[in-house]
Amino acid sequence: MPSILFRRLTLRLAGAIAMACAALVSSLPIAADSDKIDWRTTYELLAYDWTHLAGAELTEAGVLIEGLGRGIVPPSDAADDPVVPNPPINLRGPVVHAKGDFSLDALLKFKGDAGGYVTFYGDLPLNQDEWRQEGKSVTLGVFKQRLIVEIQNGIGDYQRHEYPIANMKQVGLGMARVRGRLAILADGQRMANLPDPGIFSSGKIIFGAHAEVDHSFILASLVASPITPGSRLDVVDTELPFVEPDPAALRRLSERYYPHLHIGTAVSTIPLLSDAQYARVLAQNYNMVTPENAMKFQFIHPQPDRYAFADADAIVDFAERNDMAVHGHTLVWGEALPRWVTEAAFTDAQIQRLLADHIATVVGRYKGRVASWDVINEPLQPFAPTLRTDSPWYRAMGEDYIEFALREAHRADPAALLYINEFACEERNAKSDGLYRLARRLLERGVPLHGIGFQLHEDLTDEHKPISAEAFRENVQRFIELGLEVRISEMDVNLHQHDSPERLQAQARYYRSMLELAADLPAFSGFSTWGFTDHYSSLQAWWEPEGFGNGLPFDAKIMPKPAYDALRQALVRRH
Repeated sequence: MPSILFRRLTLRLAGAIAMACAALVSSLPIAADSDKIDWRTTYELLAYDWTHLAGAELTEAGVLIEGLGRGIVPPSDAADDPVVPNPPINLRGPVVHAKGDFSLDALLKFKGDAGGYVTFYGDLPLNQDEWRQEGKSVTLGVFKQRLIVEIQNGIGDYQRHEYPIANMKQVGLGMARVRGRLAILADGQRMANLPDPGIFSSGKIIFGAHAEVDHSFILASLVASPITPGSRLDVVDTELPFVEPDPAALRRLSERYYPHLHIGTAVSTIPLLSDAQYARVLAQNYNMVTPENAMKFQFIHPQPDRYAFADADAIVDFAERNDMAVHGHTLVWGEALPRWVTEAAFTDAQIQRLLADHIATVVGRYKGRVASWDVINEPLQPFAPTLRTDSPWYRAMGEDYIEFALREAHRADPAALLYINEFACEERNAKSDGLYRLARRLLERGVPLHGIGFQLHEDLTDEHKPISAEAFRENVQRFIELGLEVRISEMDVNLHQHDSPERLQAQARYYRSMLELAADLPAFSGFSTWGFTDHYSSLQAWWEPEGFGNGLPFDAKIMPKPAYDALRQALVRRH
């Protein structure tokens, strides 16, 4: 239901919108009978939900958009590569279902220097912590006295056009799709007429808006209109779904037979809010979710004085709506850090204060709503027992940063269970020995550490064999004897190019062996895979949109694989 504010706003701007639409239509090569268009089908999209867009605030004048500069930082082995922009998307706002030709008109108002953009998505991107797989979109913006037009048609197909523009305080930007072309307008004047490569062939339009860092603007109007006879638009707000439980699915079996054990998975916000099948299968089968990327530093704290909670909020809200626990990931890590953290000349005391504020803000926001946290993520060298020394946290505080972070998280939410999460520690080896000694030191000092998350990113090929359940059990037993909970935190079983039927059965047997182990030991608090469908998997390569992973229990069509059946069998084997 549109708010009173936006009903008033719509009435106030009705005249300006009508003029903009008339100017747009007059500048397009449309049919002579266009005067038969019923303009009553025009939609003021600000009358829908804009309360969940990161960097946005509702005001009497419209939606205030402030610059977040959110981006995806390249991995350490590509540190010289540029940060990939990751602008906010209004995933819980209006979705336009479009048939035929249409126009989209935005009114941007600037107080200071212009630096703002609106984006119209036909296909959404997919984000991981180290890469962004681009979708399809048109972005219109104003910056440095230039109209900026960006057309993204999937991976590797990007165009950028710039045009001089005079009015820098209030700019009407428009785009129309008409008979296979995209007409671009500024203040009613056609600036370009470009081929449409099929940006909106999905039949849906989703919206984003962002500003340059240290800039802001008011999005005063955003109008969608059909512009040729036979065209049709429908608009709906995206709602968080409630999914009816399935008594035969994983979560209900675990709740019935192994109530100590959460069946969990990592969750990505974009498919959660745009793919109904993804949301349905997720809620039916899992009773704990881990935000895959939405709570990592570069996503949730993109500027020193700016947080971006919208994506994480959506996951937490969805979990509560569907009676699922949330395991937060992650508060302190040496990776996925924005450049303002890693490149600024902070003193050690400033770094300590920065980290304390970050933990207090993030944990405090979700106090009582997030049951447990990966406070410390991957503190050890990749394949060695010693601590990583290349993070700003270690450089400022040494090993003490771990105790400091755990105590700060406990202060922010005393009821939350606090974990260290690590990889390559499945079996007894030098690294798992180092992790064990670290955990024991912390407990001896009375540090609030409650559990260890063991990542099981396994490879199953002729060249690589995964760690056996027996070896894993023998290793984790010593952590249990310290009084700690343990959890399988990030499991996938990568078959690489070897996903034959026989290999899929071997994958299934391996999944079952690990779930049986976790189900039989009360100290296991969770069994979580790193995603659940190969369609949205960190095992994908960003440059291959159809090159899906194969390491998860559901395939690229979100249909159960033998691994899923094996997990069910593990939960019912004794009943």
